Amino acid sequence: MSLQPISAIIATLGRAERLHRTVASLLKQEVLPTEIIIVDASPVPVEASALESLLVGLAPAPRIICLHPTVRGAAVQRNQGFAAATQPFILFADDDIDLEPRCIAALWEAMQSDYALGGCGVVITNQHYAPPGRVMRAVYRLLGCPAHGSLAGRCDGPALNFLPALEPGAMSPGQSVDWLNLCCTLYRRAALPEPPLLEFFHGYSLMEDAALALAVGRTWRLSAPAEARLYHDSQPADYKDRAFAREKMEVMNRWFVMRQVMGRNNLGWDLRQLAFQLFMLALSLRTGAGWRRLPAAAMGKLAGFATVLLHGRGWRGYPPVTKA
Repeated sequence: MSLQPISAIIATLGRAERLHRTVASLLKQEVLPTEIIIVDASPVPVEASALESLLVGLAPAPRIICLHPTVRGAAVQRNQGFAAATQPFILFADDDIDLEPRCIAALWEAMQSDYALGGCGVVITNQHYAPPGRVMRAVYRLLGCPAHGSLAGRCDGPALNFLPALEPGAMSPGQSVDWLNLCCTLYRRAALPEPPLLEFFHGYSLMEDAALALAVGRTWRLSAPAEARLYHDSQPADYKDRAFAREKMEVMNRWFVMRQVMGRNNLGWDLRQLAFQLFMLALSLRTGAGWRRLPAAAMGKLAGFATVLLHGRGWRGYPPVTKA
């Protein structure tokens, strides 16, 4: 095991036991961060002393820093952790992951082998790209995505972000991607804006990872090496069951990324976004749960589009890149 100049940042809320397992998984890696910064929005946040037993036998050992935010939310908590970080590499990680051996080592080695690489992400073994069937591929084409080739790791059309592929070689050479999932991503600090995540994103902060990666990708390359793998033990949460709030956020945040980050800001793209949201709503009716959630989900999407129409013109994304 070796310490490297990495600050690991984990945002969490009410998952002390699962957080403990995540930190334990991180500390079993061959490459360790110099510091682990935990930003816990729980009413009774975890203390660094509660995790010290995990450091037994590690020499040198990472230092663990626990912070309590004044505002809850994945994006704002990650920004708080970033402000406290001291190292030139930043590892953003969720609080519910189990890392496979050499996961962080693969990220670190990729970053050290290519100095044009601004960010490097993982492949999630239980949540990964599957090639769409003929009907779905035709729908994606109508929405503005490429008609041919793999969509793995791409962010295209009206801000449709596809996960990386599990199989090596199923993506572009070098596993280049358009976006990275903050489930576990290593960034070069010099590549990140400050603060990394926009104030626009609140609460669950859907699509904040795509927005950040797309901004970094304007001037840096992004990659997801197939050797960097983990299992995402996604945990139940209230916000996942609130159909109205989730669907409203889905519309607002995806529209925001499409227009303010990707620059797809004309009526044609707005209509594609509308078509995508209606298509996904219809697709949800394949299950009984989808029918039960339909009234709340439909009202949520309607509220999202109303918010976009009333306030969207005033939203601002990352500043444009200025050429020297």
